[in-house]
Amino acid sequence: MTIPICHSLQPLTVLTFLALCLVASAALAADAGGEPAGARPGLAFVLFNDTEFQRPAADGVEEQVDMEVTGYNDCSKLWLGAIRLPVTGETAFAVETDAGARLYVDGKPAIDGWSREGARRGTVQGEAGRWLPVRLEYWHLGGVAQVRLFWSWEGKPPELVPAWAFQHAGVDLRHVQAVAEGREWVAPGNQGPVLSAGLATISAPAGDEVTRASVYHSGGEAAHGQGPVRLGAGPHLFLDDYLIESSTGVTRRVNRPERDPGIPNPIVTGKEDRNFQPFLTVLRDPATGRFRLWYGAWDDSKGSSTSHIGYLESADGIHWIRPFRLLADPAPIQFGDSVIDDGSACADPARRYRLGWWSDGGLKIACSPDGLGWTPLAPFPVLRHNHDITNVFRDTLRDRYVATVSVYTTGATWSGTRRVTMQSTSADLLHWEKPWYILTPVDGIDEGETQFYCMNGHLIRGDLWIGLVKVLRDDLRASGTPEGSFGIGYTTLAWTRDGEHWVRDPEPFFEPDPTPGAWDHAHAWMDYQLPVGDEVYVYYGGYKNGHKMNRFEERQLGLVRMPCDRYVARETGASRGTLRTPVVALDSAGLTVNAKVAGELRVRILDGAGKPLPGFDFADCLPICGDSVAHPVRWTAELASVRGRAVRLEFALEDAQLYAFGLE
Repeated sequence: MTIPICHSLQPLTVLTFLALCLVASAALAADAGGEPAGARPGLAFVLFNDTEFQRPAADGVEEQVDMEVTGYNDCSKLWLGAIRLPVTGETAFAVETDAGARLYVDGKPAIDGWSREGARRGTVQGEAGRWLPVRLEYWHLGGVAQVRLFWSWEGKPPELVPAWAFQHAGVDLRHVQAVAEGREWVAPGNQGPVLSAGLATISAPAGDEVTRASVYHSGGEAAHGQGPVRLGAGPHLFLDDYLIESSTGVTRRVNRPERDPGIPNPIVTGKEDRNFQPFLTVLRDPATGRFRLWYGAWDDSKGSSTSHIGYLESADGIHWIRPFRLLADPAPIQFGDSVIDDGSACADPARRYRLGWWSDGGLKIACSPDGLGWTPLAPFPVLRHNHDITNVFRDTLRDRYVATVSVYTTGATWSGTRRVTMQSTSADLLHWEKPWYILTPVDGIDEGETQFYCMNGHLIRGDLWIGLVKVLRDDLRASGTPEGSFGIGYTTLAWTRDGEHWVRDPEPFFEPDPTPGAWDHAHAWMDYQLPVGDEVYVYYGGYKNGHKMNRFEERQLGLVRMPCDRYVARETGASRGTLRTPVVALDSAGLTVNAKVAGELRVRILDGAGKPLPGFDFADCLPICGDSVAHPVRWTAELASVRGRAVRLEFALEDAQLYAFGLE
């Protein structure tokens, strides 16, 4: 049997656990590709590296319930099979455990002790020698992972239930294998291994999804030979090469946002505000102008797999009014607080706000009239995926909802099992398309063990949709961090022009603060973009020492600001450079350029053959200098005179950075 090992368990711990679990029962496992014929000794099991049966780590068969392993942070485990009663009448059972456990015999609860202080004993009535279905559930958080199952009866002191008393059928083994492979999902509480959703939900990855992911390389996305590119009103960014037919003396530079010492980062803290996730949403109330922030907050139990919705408001998006407010959960939340505001004109005001989060094995959705009181849209995950990061977004260009979700899987372009990102779309947040891959690592391009902690920060600018990619390198360690720390996280850019195929820039866009001891020294994961005037406020999660380090104090939220649309510059030095677009069809009476110009910038308009139009040559253009996101471009002729014509734009720049042009 192939036993998948989940990423977050340290290798030595996993091997130790598997040795303890399987050494006495390896011969009982089914051969690869085969099935056991009839009942076999032992219980089928599946182990998870979280407390809620969501992230499978291993599966197999064990002769007895006798587990004691050190080194775990959190885990859960499910055993399935049958038990043979030793006597007619009453048999007493006892679970010895460090955390919580539930025992079901013949479909009925025998021990219901899901809390640390819960029941540990129960009785079962039956006939000697009779086989009854048995199911045992267990969770663990910190310290020694320990669970043993004992029985006793009149005149017999407690003993560990012996191996001869357990067996499993082929269906039990098939269930745990399917759960381990992500094809079935555990519903805790004896509801069966498969959670009944009441809706034909999709699970990912299924193994047959398509890939629409690529990595940026110069010239790879130019719109050459496709006829006139029709440009609508709004900004048109030079982030990629789509609008560049040719250039000379011009280089591409990723424009990294700079930290502002005038911003009191972190703006949301781990201690005072209870933040412990890098995920958030910031919206601006269109009626009041007030900034509203939702984030993941820990509770008093400090469970690593349980969060709540923290809420803050601000007049400026920088300084937040305290104390924070802890909103009532619409249902249990593991991770996520992705909020959409459909606006005051939405068809159902009671569902104006939509909330997405990860729990029970996938994306769950709730609705609210005000963003404060939430009601589940459905009691089950509407889109299942096997890793715990999910984001929802409103694609206004195509009038649909979009989910970007994380999965943990293997793939053709990368070695090992890693976190990668998929996308799905929906018209109603209930029914989702089959997901496809949009962010995948490529060995030979991406260094080390590159993984993606999903993508958020979605922002549509013109016809370009921009996302912010959380890159994780758990194989690296930030300088000056304590012994045992691991993990560096940074942010890169990604974009799509059709809403389906994504291009990822491998160059970092925002990196951790290089100063040892800085609050964001190990991780700097951008998660939300909010346009504010001529700027974009980019909110991010920062970690001080590493990926899993002191998550209840060192995971905090910060802010950087940048001028609108200045993700990538096309720049020159003192020597003149030119940049020419492919043939475009302009439907505009005004043109602006987003540029920082120390020298000079001019624009001319060419006909289809590449000749300057009268009144629109470089000599006819007023020179542009200075720094503005919207320099007006003026010629001796009026731009409206070429409306609808197939033309090219050509930019000549000296000592300048050109980011975008805009059509009015």
